[in-house]
Amino acid sequence: MAIELSDETIGKIVDGLITGGHNFSKIESEEELRNTKSLLSHYQLLENHLTVELPEVDEDVPLSQYERSLYSLLGYRVRSKEMMEFVNNILTRYREICTAGTFEDQRRYGVIKKLYLIDGKQTRLQLADFYQVDEKTIRRDERKAIDDLSIMIFGIDAFNDMSKTRRTGVQK
Repeated sequence: MAIELSDETIGKIVDGLITGGHNFSKIESEEELRNTKSLLSHYQLLENHLTVELPEVDEDVPLSQYERSLYSLLGYRVRSKEMMEFVNNILTRYREICTAGTFEDQRRYGVIKKLYLIDGKQTRLQLADFYQVDEKTIRRDERKAIDDLSIMIFGIDAFNDMSKTRRTGVQK
């Protein structure tokens, strides 16, 4: 049995699909942008991104396709630099908060630092040996620190992300 649809109805369906798809992709991309664990995992690469030399672009001459690509890379560099300055300020503040806190707070910052932030990163097992605790404790410290940092970086939106993650059983 075939259903006949008017052009107006088809237009509404298509608009709804396009709008719905746009909203879905926006929500997905926002969650990806607020993935603190991924940010920490790529911390060293992001820092290195800022130190790689890029060629100069002469702004007085019309840009070729190659130069437009370089210009785009410069834009990425500027946004990355601003974000990394912000992240480094957050990490400095988090270190201060943890240093002034309990031994567990201090260990929590040490876990994040040694897992993600320094050259010569350590494994969770190495950290468990170093702190003389179970590996599960290191994982709990890591999760708690990532939650804390998410709130410090992304504010109230981090709460929404954490509640969604806990409902679906996925850890960021």
